[in-house]
Amino acid sequence: MSLNSRKSKWSLANSFLLLLTLGLGLALPAQAAQVLAKVGALQIQRGGKMVPVVVGTRLREGDEMVSEPGAEALLRLDDGARLAVRPNSILQFKTLQRRGRVDQRKMALRIAQGGLRYLSSKSTLRHSIQFETPTATIGIRGTDIEISITDLPVDENVTGTYLKVNTGAAILQAVDGTVVEVDPGQVAFGGEPELVPRGPGGTRRPAGRKVEPITGLFKAGLLDKLMGNTK
Repeated sequence: MSLNSRKSKWSLANSFLLLLTLGLGLALPAQAAQVLAKVGALQIQRGGKMVPVVVGTRLREGDEMVSEPGAEALLRLDDGARLAVRPNSILQFKTLQRRGRVDQRKMALRIAQGGLRYLSSKSTLRHSIQFETPTATIGIRGTDIEISITDLPVDENVTGTYLKVNTGAAILQAVDGTVVEVDPGQVAFGGEPELVPRGPGGTRRPAGRKVEPITGLFKAGLLDKLMGNTK
């Protein structure tokens, strides 16, 4: 066998291994978050199985994290942002795109129940993360926010999504298309559209609106002190 023939076969073999490696890499589920600390019992529903959450657990695209009453977790996203999972919450990691062009990297997190606190990092791109709830979609502008979903009416507001901005800014879009810009110290609400005006001669309120700060709705967790910034 000639030297050139051997080199050609060697090159083909290396190319095949490279393509195989890339193919396996693309087949792996996207991962973009890791558990830094936890209190109490939390689980991840993954591929039809329930996996216990431990320190060091990596979150994958498609995972659903469930925290029991009294349980909390602190996550570090790969861009350096921190996320505190509140007790009795259900979070669904819909999209975790960390590869490719920077402007195409996305994270979409659905909060089905409970709540969280999110603190962005200097590397966080404001367009790269989106929070979804049954009644609202929330985007950030480099920020420290808290989100809470209530099952019972709060003050004069029906059940729905509450957003509080500690620093930075955020935008809440309600199911009726109403957009609310929220600044530090402000709270916004997103619920179902009102079908009947409030009171005689009243008007329907938009599904998304600012509300007065609500005492006791947003409670600091046991792991908030580890987030790198406190309220």
